[in-house]
Parts: sequence; C-alpha cells; structure tokens
Amino acid sequence: MLYYYLPPLQASPAVSLASLGCVAAGLFLVFRSMKADRFVVSAFGFVAGAWIGFQLSRLVGTPGPISAAVAAVLLTALAYRTHRWWLAAGSVIVLFLFATGFQLGRGDLRRYLPTPDQVNPPIKGDIIDGLVSPERQLNNLHPQWREQVLKVQEKVGAELKNLGPLGWLLPAAAAIIGVLLAVWALRVFSVIWLSFLGASLATTGGAAFICAHWPNLRASLFGHPQTFAGVTIGLWLLGLILQAKEARLPKKKPGPPAKDSPKS
Repeated sequence: MLYYYLPPLQASPAVSLASLGCVAAGLFLVFRSMKADRFVVSAFGFVAGAWIGFQLSRLVGTPGPISAAVAAVLLTALAYRTHRWWLAAGSVIVLFLFATGFQLGRGDLRRYLPTPDQVNPPIKGDIIDGLVSPERQLNNLHPQWREQVLKVQEKVGAELKNLGPLGWLLPAAAAIIGVLLAVWALRVFSVIWLSFLGASLATTGGAAFICAHWPNLRASLFGHPQTFAGVTIGLWLLGLILQAKEARLPKKKPGPPAKDSPKS
C-alpha cells in the first residue's frame, strides 16, 4: 500500500522544511502536551480558521488573505476561551476514528491495492530514447498526489459502505466511551491522545525526510513497518512517562525569606 500510494519525495527545500517542522511539532506534543494544551488548541483553531476563511472567500468573492486572516483570528480567540470543549470533541473524534480504522484494517489489506487497470505503465510515451532509470520508472508509476488521494478515498468509501450496521457498532461504542472519558478524565485522556498524535507526526516527518534525502532507504522503510510502529510507540510512552513524572514531582517553588531572629 505504501509503495503504490506514496509517491517518491524530492529533496526540495519545501519538503525538507515541512518534514522537519512535523518532527518539531510532534516532539512538542509528545513532551509538552500537558502544559500547552490550550496553546495547541489555539494553534489548531488558527489553522482551521485560516482554511475556512479562504474557502469562504471563494464563495462570497472577498479577498482570500483578508478573509483567512479574519476567520483565523476569530476562531483562535474562540478556541482559546473554549479549549476544554475542543479537547472533549477531539477525544470523541480520536476514539471514533481509531475504531473505524480498526474495522477497515481487518481482513486482507490487499483489497486496498489498485487494480491493474488503475496502475499506470512504468514507461509512458511511444518512443523510448534509451534505458529508463529506476527512479524514472518509479516516478512514472505514481500519478499526481491528487489522483492518489482520490483513489484512496474511493477505496475507503467502498469499504465504509460495506461495513453495514454491525460494522458500525464498534465505532459508535468508541464514541460513547470518548464522551465518558471527556466528562470524567478529560485532562489525562487528552494528554494521552495528543502525545500519540505527536509521536506519529514526529516519526512520519522523520521518515519523509529520510526518504527525500536518501531514496535508497525508501524500500527498507516500507519493507519494515514494524520499525516505524516501534519507534512511534516508544516515543509516545517516553513522553507519557516524563510528563507523568513532571506532574507528580513539580518543581519546588522558593519559599518566603526567613525572618531575622530578634536580637537578645
């Protein structure tokens, strides 16, 4: 699945900065999500508001940058004031998506692979000037990323329709559990899933940076996904342990200065 749906990455400045930015943001979530949950929610609100404002500008005909800036400021202020509600909604959504992904991942995953008529031929064109390099063949094998996203959406959409009523019982139960956790243990559970999200983001950014700058390691990374999963889980557990230790053993604040003893 990774081989067919993830196109090769070019070692461009944009890819390098984006991948390193994912690593930095992921590590921040892993080790500081307990202390910076309001900041994380506000940052998400800023990005979501900018995207919503830009999309609305296309409908109403207003300037895109101005609409994006206004919507970003408004949604950031709202997220800052109501960050606990955002964390509660995130807890429900995360558990629902996790259960849905579990249902979609059951059985033979080869059903998600593209059919032979969907795979482009390795060599395009009627005239071949010479031998085509393996890198060129790999690039020809993968179409544009927008086409890849549409293919994945088509496959996943078909699987979601085939789940049936019984298949949706587990996601529905997970959503209910998410509501209960949001009511009874919001702070603890939000730290757990924010840290896991950060660990996944950091390892994905690191893998993208490696694949872009050392393409020969791409096949090795794709061939051993258990290594990626192990690094993600290890980083996640390390972040939880350190944050729990920091919460139990806060730094001692300096006490008030001792008063001078009265002179005899």
